Amino acid sequence: MELLSEIGGYFGLDLSDHGDAFPAAIKFQSGRAALRAVLESAAITRFLLPAYICDSVIKAAIDAGAVVETYCLDDSLYPKGLPDPLPSKSAVLYVNYFGLCGANISRLLEAIPGHRLIIDNSQALFTLPGNELATIYSPRKFVGVPDGGLLVTAGLEIRVPDCEDTGSVDRMRHLLVRMAYTAQAGYGNYLESESSLSDTRPLRMSRLTKRILAAIDMTAVKRRRRENFIALASGLDRYNSSRCELDAESVPLCYPLIVGWDVGLLQKHLLRKGIYIPTYWPEVRSRAFDGIEHQLASCCLPVPCDQRYSPDQMSYLADEIASGLDKTRRESNV
Repeated sequence: MELLSEIGGYFGLDLSDHGDAFPAAIKFQSGRAALRAVLESAAITRFLLPAYICDSVIKAAIDAGAVVETYCLDDSLYPKGLPDPLPSKSAVLYVNYFGLCGANISRLLEAIPGHRLIIDNSQALFTLPGNELATIYSPRKFVGVPDGGLLVTAGLEIRVPDCEDTGSVDRMRHLLVRMAYTAQAGYGNYLESESSLSDTRPLRMSRLTKRILAAIDMTAVKRRRRENFIALASGLDRYNSSRCELDAESVPLCYPLIVGWDVGLLQKHLLRKGIYIPTYWPEVRSRAFDGIEHQLASCCLPVPCDQRYSPDQMSYLADEIASGLDKTRRESNV
């Protein structure tokens, strides 16, 4: 039996304990900090990133001292135009977009040496690592934790940070406000929490985040996300210009609905009904004016399919989106 450092006193939160769902991972305060640790440990000086990516990843690479270059994607979200052979001391980052690009990862591992490939699974928490140099995960994209990043490597020696992240308690406010009130009431706190993770210097994951992660039934999370994705696909595939295939292993971040016009009006229409759907990485619009990158940044509605909802609620959501699509398509003169 584990000895307690304290006995008695006031109660804390009562949380169940499902154990460590990611025992093989090195645990950092954020995914971007984990990426910086990989680049520094592997002495990567030239880093090839997809143009469709968030600025925080670019910042982490620059903070690690790497020269950043971007590459484009084809319509299947597979990289195009990668140099062959890859330059010395370089590495390629590939994002498992929406948790649905497992086949592209397998294809990449056949095309380039595994020790030159880093997989960003921030949108694919439950996808197992392969033979790539490193695989990075960001649990807060999938579950209610204030921070945290996971890193699995294939033989790369990573120095575990000496210091633990002590900011998690301050980053909890948006989670508590949403539980007690509404998402809208806690949105400002959410932005503050995200901003506080801009420092990419690697720290160990906080004990608070580890404990919250252990309280989550990850098996139930995986099952419900897949069920909800299937329910959304049933109602929305006919509107989608991209076919989103859910294979037997994938656990999706969302249902990516890509249409032929800017979804800004649709998002506003849904917001008035209390339906909050984000835009992933709007900053991409300043560096991608055409191609699939522009479509993803401007014409993609990442519809939530997470474990908070039932398939019946997803059917309702699909109906609301379908109605909004018809309305905003007329307003957009498409």
